[in-house]
Amino acid sequence: MKRIQYKKPLVWLLWHPHQGFWNWDLFRIIKKIFTLKLIYKLVCGMIILIDTIILFVRVLYRRVSKVGLLKTLFFTQTVPNGISILYFDLGTHKDAKELSLMVNKILPRICESYEAYGFEAIQEYFLQAQKKFVNKKNVTIIQAALCYVIPNNGKVKLYKGTGDGLGSSIYRTDYIEYEEVEAIRFSDWLREKNFIFKNRICLLRMNIEGSEYDVIMDLVNNGFAKHIDGYYGMWDDLSKIDIQRYEEFRDFLAKNQIFPFTFNGRDFLFPLRLRCIEYDIRTSVQATLRKIKKFE
Repeated sequence: MKRIQYKKPLVWLLWHPHQGFWNWDLFRIIKKIFTLKLIYKLVCGMIILIDTIILFVRVLYRRVSKVGLLKTLFFTQTVPNGISILYFDLGTHKDAKELSLMVNKILPRICESYEAYGFEAIQEYFLQAQKKFVNKKNVTIIQAALCYVIPNNGKVKLYKGTGDGLGSSIYRTDYIEYEEVEAIRFSDWLREKNFIFKNRICLLRMNIEGSEYDVIMDLVNNGFAKHIDGYYGMWDDLSKIDIQRYEEFRDFLAKNQIFPFTFNGRDFLFPLRLRCIEYDIRTSVQATLRKIKKFE
């Protein structure tokens, strides 16, 4: 049976569920209206500024709602000895900027002990990431495509987009070029590694071009979602591929009380956004430390 294709709601032009006010559909319309490049850049700049202010307000709200006290708003807590951070970066893409920021700056400021794992499906970018982190003994790079349903031969076609690995997806069958890569279920990999989650803070960032639903469904259905203390990434890619499935994904996230916070390539354009991301990561850390202390 052919799947019915749904159109994007018009309200998404003003606020995309995962992209926010700064969304690409709005920018495309603005580009058609303001043909003069300078005016276009000024209008887009204002939109990004407003979106960043909203982001700042959001991190303050998340701090109060998760940690609970107004006096904690500007309190920075480091992780005590005996507690480590486990960080997963699913979809490192070209340059692995997000993983690099985490292991070189953010995590060392927060804790003394951490392990980081980066997943990348495209071989070229996997090899680049391996080389980039070769001297980081606590960083491991894995080449694999993360799926919920694994094909019988253990391989999946990864259809390749243009530039930096962004847009490359197992769901973009309209693309011509592809790589065959190993397909794994994230929960199977976690189980195989036999991670101990007690007295650990677990953070997950994800940008895997439409496979985010697969991973979250896998984590929830196999009992691993309860171990994740903070979710990061935009997770908007399904909205570009299949609107109906994207709506199902949103419902699934809401049902399971999973609310990701932005952390991807575009955030690097503005330092304030990166400060907001680090602030929210610290919020996740503080909230988890409170839970650990409660159950000691």
